[in-house]
Amino acid sequence: MTENNTDRTPRNVAFSIEVDEETGTVFGILVASDERSKLTRPVVDEALSKAGVFHWAKEGRVINILISNFKRQKPCRLAIALRKHASFEVTLSPDNMEAYIDVVPAQGGTGLTVEDMNSELMANLVAAERIDQDALNAVMASPSAERFTVALGRAAVQGIDTQFVTLVAEHIYAEAEVVVDQYGSVDHLAGKIYVTVEPLAPIVERVAPKDGKDGFDVFGQVLTSKPGEQILWADKMPGTLFDENNPDILVSEITGHPVFFKDGARVDASLEFEKIDVTTGHVTFDGSVFIKGDVRAEMKVEATGDVFVKGVVERATVKAGSDITVAGGILGDINMEVPEDGLPVYECILEADGSIEAKYVNLAWLTAGDDISVREYVFNSKLKAGNNVAIGQNGGKGKLVGGETHAVESVIAKTLGSEAYNITKISLGSSKSIIDTLEKLDFIREQRANQAKKLRELLPPPESDDDEPIERSDDELNKIQKIESTLLKLKDDMNEIDRRRKQAVLGEDADPQPFIGATSACYPNCYLNINGVRMRVTTEHRAIAYEKKYSKLVTKL
Repeated sequence: MTENNTDRTPRNVAFSIEVDEETGTVFGILVASDERSKLTRPVVDEALSKAGVFHWAKEGRVINILISNFKRQKPCRLAIALRKHASFEVTLSPDNMEAYIDVVPAQGGTGLTVEDMNSELMANLVAAERIDQDALNAVMASPSAERFTVALGRAAVQGIDTQFVTLVAEHIYAEAEVVVDQYGSVDHLAGKIYVTVEPLAPIVERVAPKDGKDGFDVFGQVLTSKPGEQILWADKMPGTLFDENNPDILVSEITGHPVFFKDGARVDASLEFEKIDVTTGHVTFDGSVFIKGDVRAEMKVEATGDVFVKGVVERATVKAGSDITVAGGILGDINMEVPEDGLPVYECILEADGSIEAKYVNLAWLTAGDDISVREYVFNSKLKAGNNVAIGQNGGKGKLVGGETHAVESVIAKTLGSEAYNITKISLGSSKSIIDTLEKLDFIREQRANQAKKLRELLPPPESDDDEPIERSDDELNKIQKIESTLLKLKDDMNEIDRRRKQAVLGEDADPQPFIGATSACYPNCYLNINGVRMRVTTEHRAIAYEKKYSKLVTKL
């Protein structure tokens, strides 16, 4: 019986492509064929290239299905590439000070135009005068533009308040006599000499405030600057008078020591003592005091200016309206009992509205409005500073052992605690800079709220007066959508500001961040507290620093 070839089904399939220009689609086609052929990805790419559609958006997954069907000799018609036009997206920075464009390049379709980008930016309410046309042209010239900055605002420059510039120094440092002790240690601590001014010597100049410069965001909305504040001279500046030719120059009226404050100065007649003991009695002085020797046990020194002690303060009380400097050391009652956990009753007390400096501190209570600096060591003492505590400056041993130490911004020592694991308590309070942070956040939030209010006023009513829905054009609906999208973004911004404000209140955004640091070693039984978050050190460390992150104390990087 003769075989009828006309009824035989082909055993193979053949590959071809078809380009539909109208829909922008490339089809991969497998049809029955008597001829054997091979189909791989390079074969598909070559066919696309010959058809002039290689740079269209290829559907890799579909091409893989096509090749799989070829292997199974399964005829099919699949869309393996698409013509795609260029697209882009406009993004605004959280503070609305920058606008960016991200571009997806064309794949066989039409590219971008500057007109399209301008229209989209303005649809996002970016002011035309804020759009950088050169940047848009750069986007056009780039084959793949990601995060191009195409519009910029300008931050407001705040004014400068009245400045009070000191024209002389309060004190200078002179080389002290080099003394070598029995162990061969050399004390290079410089002595402090207070400056004395003569009558009519200029001591402070008042510089007029400067205006700020307004800024604007990418919407063109003005960011109002704050003008510099006019600050008057202080009401009470004894020992001074104004230059008869220039009321912005303060001069000395007497021979004495200048003491400066934020809005002026005074001149105190300096008072000097060889030592403070039973021969002098207690000292109370409206001015600065210079003591060439020691302040002996049970004596009291109170001054409205500075107190400088060249010797040792021994179980005494010293109070100053400005700074206290003790070139020697501060020593309490060495016979007192120190409890294992807690503080003794101190009989050596130093209080300064400014800063306190000393060579060493043992069994004493120090309180300073600004900083406390100790060169060698602090043992079983109580320290409280309005800003920072630093132990180990100028090459000193820098040991902080026992007692309690509190500061606002930082506590830094070479060694915290001791090898005997003495209980050493260190705490930090909230930084003054939090106030500035809160003011800044409140200002930004007010700007966002005002912007949202103006946008809501641009929204048309959803219904007519007779409660019938209003039919709107596509352009009107698009504008409404853009405004509503921006309002949602502003709401998110204000929520973020509220979150950051809450963190600032908790001390999270302090600048600089409060921290406790040991530059050489930190031993167990150091109890740390930063803005209410506590931690006990349980292992020995080399140089380490701690700061607060949310509800934990972590290692400062």
